[in-house]
Amino acid sequence: MLLKNFLKNNIMQSKYSYQSKKKSSQYFHNPLIEGQYEVTPARKVPQNIIRPSYMTDKKPIYGIYEGPAVIHGKSMIDKLRKAAIIAAKTAQVAQRSVRKGMSTDELDKIIHDYIISQNAYPSPIGFMGFPKSVCTSVNEVCCHGIPNMRPLEEGDSLNIDVTVFYDGVHGDTSVMATVPIINQEISKLINTTQKALYEAIKICGPGQKFNQIGKVIEEVANKEGFFVSEVFTGHGIGELMHMPPTIYHNINSHPGVMVPGNVFTIEPILLMKDQQDYEMWNDQFTVILPDNPSAQWEHMILITQNGYEVLTKRDDEIGL
Repeated sequence: MLLKNFLKNNIMQSKYSYQSKKKSSQYFHNPLIEGQYEVTPARKVPQNIIRPSYMTDKKPIYGIYEGPAVIHGKSMIDKLRKAAIIAAKTAQVAQRSVRKGMSTDELDKIIHDYIISQNAYPSPIGFMGFPKSVCTSVNEVCCHGIPNMRPLEEGDSLNIDVTVFYDGVHGDTSVMATVPIINQEISKLINTTQKALYEAIKICGPGQKFNQIGKVIEEVANKEGFFVSEVFTGHGIGELMHMPPTIYHNINSHPGVMVPGNVFTIEPILLMKDQQDYEMWNDQFTVILPDNPSAQWEHMILITQNGYEVLTKRDDEIGL
């Protein structure tokens, strides 16, 4: 996921915990406290598994953020398809593993072990210093949450953002998971976000403008009384995790037209309230929206000669 570059530095750095500012929440049983739970060291990856370049280069390049949308050839698309399948299966394993009382650190281990069992590398480890194998964003964490030892509680919801590196390319997807009994408004938000993703995917194809993705997402969100995060975007993907094009999820006028060979993520974040007062914890990753639930789903899309292919479609997924 990309932050719009000009907004990244404007996210307020949290100097004290959300709970210290607000003792109760309409949506969350126990608002999160920064630093309350331990983050364990990154899990080890076997030496035989190929690392992405940012783990080996002295001056790592994490992404390319400007320029025309990348057009991949057949051999690269074949690699991306394989990486995407691993990412999709990992997300499915993770989603099915979520249960009350487990920590997101335990979930990180499940995900890590599955990824390396596929001879793939968990892309988050070492990406700009990220310390774990997956992003787990619980409750008021909008995105980029770091797995820790906090036990999941009844009513929690979380986004599980999986990225893998396999045969020289990345596969990227994310899903939502919940711990019953979930707040019905949050459940509606989760379902609407998935619907917005699906409806945006369905308009993709050769000749379609990239900016129509945001138009569709915002229309679906607003119809149900929800709002689109305007800070976080989708992105092209290939040898690097982040490449052109940038995919905006709100109504916009950015140029660009889809052509066969484009591969990119669509990953909208919808919000309960039209309040985008983001805070970032001192870990430099965890982005918080105080008392403003969010939901996110993500897929990798390939533009084909006749339409699109959802590279990260899960085998139990309907609606696409």
